[in-house]
Amino acid sequence: MAVLTERPIRGVNVVVLSNGQEVHLDDITTSAEGQTILDDLDGAILGIEDQLAFDDGHNGPIWRKRAEMALKKKRRQRPGLQQRIGELRREEKRAAQHEPVTSRKDAKRKAFVDAAEELLSPEVFTKVWSRAAERMPVAFAEVGGGEV
Repeated sequence: MAVLTERPIRGVNVVVLSNGQEVHLDDITTSAEGQTILDDLDGAILGIEDQLAFDDGHNGPIWRKRAEMALKKKRRQRPGLQQRIGELRREEKRAAQHEPVTSRKDAKRKAFVDAAEELLSPEVFTKVWSRAAERMPVAFAEVGGGEV
């Protein structure tokens, strides 16, 4: 199956930062990184708006037209960047959610197993796990093919 990859288009899916660096929206890996880029973009928008507001006409009509075009481009980048940040936040939230614990007793068991895995050598932990599976095979039977 062919995978469509967006080609980089400046001002659409590539954001140009204030330091001149170009960042493709798909290259943003965390919501915090995206928020930093969004803050930079907002700062650039405010900067251009200020320059336009305080223009006394000395820069000329060509400068004004270029500044207005830059402002439009920056404003158009914002929704795509916000969408990417939202996607990353949802992914981070899903990753942070732990598997549901059915009871307090199950939570204690899980904590015990996690601590044992952390403290014991891998060989000893595997040996204990195997011994537990021998003693109670029903509890270790795979349901749906997933690992416990």
